[in-house]
Amino acid sequence: MQPARHWSYKCMLIVSAAVSAAAMPLCASAQADWKPERPIKLMVPFAPGAATDISARTISDKVAATLGQPVVIENQGAASGVVGTEIGARAAADGYTWTLAHDPPFTILPHVRKLSYDPLKDFEPVAMIASIPMVLVVRPGLPVNNIRELLEMARANPGKLTIASSGTGATSHLAAELFKYETRIDLLHVPYKGQAQGVADVLGGQVDMIFSSFGPVVQHIRTGKLKALGVSVPRRYASLPDVPTIAEAGVPGFDFSVWTGIAVPAGTPKNIRDQINLAVNKAMESPEVQTRFATLGFVPGDGNPQNFKAKIAADFAKWRQVITAARIPIE
Repeated sequence: MQPARHWSYKCMLIVSAAVSAAAMPLCASAQADWKPERPIKLMVPFAPGAATDISARTISDKVAATLGQPVVIENQGAASGVVGTEIGARAAADGYTWTLAHDPPFTILPHVRKLSYDPLKDFEPVAMIASIPMVLVVRPGLPVNNIRELLEMARANPGKLTIASSGTGATSHLAAELFKYETRIDLLHVPYKGQAQGVADVLGGQVDMIFSSFGPVVQHIRTGKLKALGVSVPRRYASLPDVPTIAEAGVPGFDFSVWTGIAVPAGTPKNIRDQINLAVNKAMESPEVQTRFATLGFVPGDGNPQNFKAKIAADFAKWRQVITAARIPIE
């Protein structure tokens, strides 16, 4: 009887293994074909109308069409992006809550604030949407016409030239600190509660200069109300071809841009991340999206999740070094 029981048990194992093997392709296929069954929430941790918000809205309808469910944007424009990013970090890892990743709450603010999330551990980067160049503009009455003249004036008057920002730790502030760090000049930082206020005071002559995204200053540059001295990225901006890059104008290697992308909570299954990545990349290939980005001065991301993850890690390390050198206090 023992051999019979042994043979019966052996048969059960064989049958069980066969059933499991047959089921595996079905499970793999189901995972590969993940499709959302309800609307997706895209947490945008900035106010409506900001460049980050625009980048998300530009692709959201295209992504929704691919996935077959609406992508509902929820703006949480508080604490320089920290509040919305924290909500995204604590969301369920099921593919239904995405976060618009942006450099301040991911790579800058961790070095100046005590945060309840870890941007490198609590998220999985899925795809970069765009990088957004900045331009250094000065008030019309400032007697400089290029980067070299600005550096000469700053070195002759240490701490007297003023540079506005949209707030301590904001991208415009960090662009200024990187510029100071790489040129070894001393500028007086004047923080505001938003970029619009800073640009307004440069226009009014109360502050000497500001690093700004293109949207708020392009028309002022074209009408001569502001002087553009340089673009913050290695390649010139197509809509302002006469404005040199800061690197070519006197600060070799200078490279600064803000970026946006899609991230999901850590632990989100790879098959879900892959489907989101495919939908975002398909949206980025749309002629309408490409035209809109070109108009706004956005440079499309390459859509590779590993490249995006490496970019976040590299920027995290870079800003830690710059912020330490600038002695920006932790809030």
